[in-house]
Formats: sequence, structure tokens, C-alpha cells
Amino acid sequence: MCLCECAVCGSGAKVPLYHHQFNTPQTHSPSPFSLHNNFGGGFADDADRVALTSMKFASTESAGATCQGVGGAMTPPSTAAAASTSRLMENGGDDVCVPLPPWAVRAGAREVIYFDPAQTTAAIVTCGGLCPGLNDVVQGLVVKLSNYGVPKGNILGVRGGLRGFYDKDRKPIPLTKADVDGIQLQGGTILGTSRGGADIPSIVRRLAVDAIDMCFVVGGNGGNAAAAAIAAECEARNVTCSVVGVPKSIDNDVLLVDRCFGFETAVQEAQRALQAAKVEAASAYRGVGLVKLMGRQSGFLCVLGGGGGGRGVGV
Repeated sequence: MCLCECAVCGSGAKVPLYHHQFNTPQTHSPSPFSLHNNFGGGFADDADRVALTSMKFASTESAGATCQGVGGAMTPPSTAAAASTSRLMENGGDDVCVPLPPWAVRAGAREVIYFDPAQTTAAIVTCGGLCPGLNDVVQGLVVKLSNYGVPKGNILGVRGGLRGFYDKDRKPIPLTKADVDGIQLQGGTILGTSRGGADIPSIVRRLAVDAIDMCFVVGGNGGNAAAAAIAAECEARNVTCSVVGVPKSIDNDVLLVDRCFGFETAVQEAQRALQAAKVEAASAYRGVGLVKLMGRQSGFLCVLGGGGGGRGVGV
């Protein structure tokens, strides 16, 4: 996986994109925004890179050095550091220490695009737990794809999560600007969602049968893992489809993403509960307010919502 741009709209996302499948010069076409230089904002170049490691560690004893290495290279940990990492792995899952490449492809709109918008079909699916902002993302994708020139009827909303690709009772629905107007004011997701159990071969089969050129998977850790599996299956079956993972998480725990959408709203809601508990506890003799927050294997929600806001101590 790398940070890249989707093949038509140029939206930054966590994308398992296989560039060697998109190197046929005669299929490339200029962006419809080339005439005004992307509204004066310019375009990103395919040769642009973003550094994933910004810290140089003095030794393997420094916190985090066993993940990134001294001087940016992976290095064997010392006995003490290895023991500490081992405890983290046991308590926090197997994705605490993940080796990263030094660079990623820069996201952004491209002056030359692979798909011809007039001939493009795109699918959007939301999966996993609910997160504030899902409808905003669906709306943004539909509007941007439409602005690029993807025809009406060629932007499909997959209902009920990834199972919607092969569930006979939940057919995909066409989405237009009119269909998504105002949905950002609604909670949840207008497409519906589900967790786990996705049949990857059946999904890829549907992508091939319906000639879907781009598949936007809006999900968290599980959803992005599914997006990676779909992309790998597409490559194995020689199905040309850009699979774009859009990371969502109220826990802000998706690797390489500084701030997942939905996180700030979750922090605000957490602060309301914490403030209520503080008032209740302060009004009672030796009162103690205890609020349990989510976070999975990360503590960002607890830190920013609780202890970081001066409302108590985060444990």
C-alpha cells in the first residue's frame, strides 16, 4: 500500500494501486481541469514523494527506534528494547511495530489521468462501524466524480457494506449530485454498512462483470485490509480497477493517517460525557466520576477527550 491519488479524481487516500497496470500511453488523457490549471492550484507530479520517516534516532534505546531504526534504517533491538517491544506486541496486537518504506507517492490531482471520465464507472461502499462524516465522504466522492465528467448512472452506491457486491437482495444504486444533496446533515451512512465476512473473489468477480473502473472503500483497519485484499485479487485476475481505501476511524488508529475523519467529532462527544461526570462527581462528597472511552489499541480519544482537556486523568 502507498499514499497515492485515485486515478480520476486525485483524492488523497490509502490506495493499493498497481502502477504497472496503468502505463499504456495511448490510454492516458488530459485532466478536464487542465484548461485552468486545476483552478489555479496546479497538479502533483508522479515523481513527487513524501517522506514517511522524519526522525533520526540516536540509538536503539530511544523510544520507537526498534520500529524505524537508527538513522532511518531498520536495526536489531537491544535486549531491553526487544523485551519492551515484546510486551507491547502481546498487549496491543501485531501491528504496533510495522516497517515502513522511506517514501510514498504524493497525493493530489494529476494533469494526465488514466481513465476517460466519460467512459468510467465507479463504485462507493461504506463498511465497518459507523463514524461521523461517512455521508460527507460519499457526497464528496459523488460531486468530485461528477465534476470530472463521470456520466449519470455510472457512479454506483454499494448497499450494506462489502456484501452488497454479491447480495442479490441489495443491488447497487446509482448516485447523482441530486441524490446526495444534503446527506451530510444525516447521521450514519445512506448506503448502509456491515462488518467482516467479505467474499473477496465474489467482489472482484462483480467488479469485472460490471466493468467497474474504480472502487472506493470507506472503512477502518478492517475495511482497508479488505481493500488491499481486493486490489491483490484484481491483480491476480488481471482485472483493471483502482481500489481506493478511504480511512475512517473515531479512534484515529489508521497507520500513516495523521487525522482520520470522525475523530474530532468523537473527541467533542467524549468531552460532553466527561464534563457531565465531572459535575456529578464534584457535587458529591468524595465523588469520583469514571468514564470509559473507546480507542481499540490507541489512546488518542482518551488523551484529547479526557486528560488532554483538563477534565481528569486518562488511564
